Amino acid sequence: MSVTIHPLAEEIQSTRKSQLPDGTQVEANSFIPRDECLLLYEMISQTRARRAIEVGMAFGMSSLCIADALSRKSPDGSRLVCIDSHQTAGWKRAGAHLIVRAGYDAMVTLIEEPSQLVLPRLAVHGERFDFAFIDGWHTFDHALIDFFFIDQILEDGGIVVFDDVGYPAINAVVRFILANRDYELVKTLQVPVQPGAGLRLRRVVKRLMRPLARTDRDPPPENEKLFLRLENVHSVAVRKMHGDRRSFDHFQRF
Repeated sequence: MSVTIHPLAEEIQSTRKSQLPDGTQVEANSFIPRDECLLLYEMISQTRARRAIEVGMAFGMSSLCIADALSRKSPDGSRLVCIDSHQTAGWKRAGAHLIVRAGYDAMVTLIEEPSQLVLPRLAVHGERFDFAFIDGWHTFDHALIDFFFIDQILEDGGIVVFDDVGYPAINAVVRFILANRDYELVKTLQVPVQPGAGLRLRRVVKRLMRPLARTDRDPPPENEKLFLRLENVHSVAVRKMHGDRRSFDHFQRF
């Protein structure tokens, strides 16, 4: 049986329009594509998650899909925490209004503060989650900080989905996680347009030459093979296998 996404999410996907709280229709210029919506439904279904957290709400496409997926699995007691410091100032509460229109406002908590301040506070308060979606500030340090604290509050077996893995900074964060933490790669979504023949040829040549130029500054060969799966992708899901069991000086190149 194929999965369907929420009708309001389908509406935005097709019209690229979003409604503000005052009823105004605006251009929705930033939201996850349909295949990523389906990924959120699939991953939540796999984990049987009831508690989810999201960094970055924007027009609310991912928020609605997560809330809808949680509700389908566990109609009672599901919870979604959305962190978006610019929801009112930048997005004019379009995402929050979408959640209200869908009838999920009772299960969704919006926190309009920077994620680097909110996530540590949730950890201190002992909050726990089964699923996370990271689509916040797209610098390496911000994305890594988001992951670091989400890992503190994520149950073993929980899944983290990263958006915009085509950004070098986000790609590097995912490589760091796979190389240095007890997380496994669950699924990737390819970008619709693949690189041209010239770029593909250069990548093949680079891979063939790599063993001849390898130094101790390169990632281990097994990790390099894993990292190849992160080329030309826009979204990645990883699963937490265990809590942090590293020694104090552990480091694997990524």
